[in-house]
Amino acid sequence: MDNPQNLTRLKELSEKSGIEMIVIDEAEKITKTEATRFLRGLMLSSYTDDPIQSTIRQESIKGKTVELPGISLLVEHDLIEKLVETLNKKFSYRQCLAFISDDRTRDDKKQTISIIQSADKYNTLRLQQTSGGSYLFSTDSLIEKLQTFEKKYPFHFIGVGDDWLLIKTNDTPKDWTDFAKEVLKVCPPEDEVNIDKYAEEIKSTNGRISMWWD
Repeated sequence: MDNPQNLTRLKELSEKSGIEMIVIDEAEKITKTEATRFLRGLMLSSYTDDPIQSTIRQESIKGKTVELPGISLLVEHDLIEKLVETLNKKFSYRQCLAFISDDRTRDDKKQTISIIQSADKYNTLRLQQTSGGSYLFSTDSLIEKLQTFEKKYPFHFIGVGDDWLLIKTNDTPKDWTDFAKEVLKVCPPEDEVNIDKYAEEIKSTNGRISMWWD
C-alpha cells in the first residue's frame, strides 16, 4: 500500500500535469525514477512593427521554465528509446504519449522522457512549439508537411524538441530511395545530398530518422 505522503505527491502532480495518478505511479515504476512537471524553454517573439508600444524589454533565459501539461522522467541515455517504446505500449489504451523531449545528454548520462495526455501525436509538436528556426516555418507548417509525408509513409515519434524530431517508420518501405526523397521534403538539407547513399543510411537504421532545423 502506498504511504500517504506518496499519494499526496502523486495527487498534486496529477492535478497540475493532467496525468492520472495511476499513470504517473506506473511510469515511475517502469523508469525507476520520480516524475516531475513537463517543462519547456520560454520562446520570445520578434516583430518589426509591433502594434503594442511598450518600454518593456524581456531578456531570453537559459533553461526550461514554462510548465506544460504532462510529466517528465529522467532516465539513462542508453535505455531511453526502449523505455519510450515500453511506455507507449503500456499507456496507449489511455491515450497517453511518451517521447524524448530533450536531446541533450546530461553529465550523469541521463535524458528526459515526457508523457502527455493526447490522442493526437502532433500535440507533442504543438506543446514543444517545434519549428524551422532559420528555415522560418511554423509549427503548423511543419505539421502539414509531416501529415503529407505520413499519408505515404506512416510513422511514429520517438523524440520531439523545439527544433528537432526523431521519427521511425511503422512499416518497411518498399522503395528506400523514394522514402529518402520524401524525408528531404520535410527536412531539406543544407548541402547537396547523394540520394542513393542517404537512402542506404536510412535503410541501415530501419527507417529511424533524425530531423533538425538550426
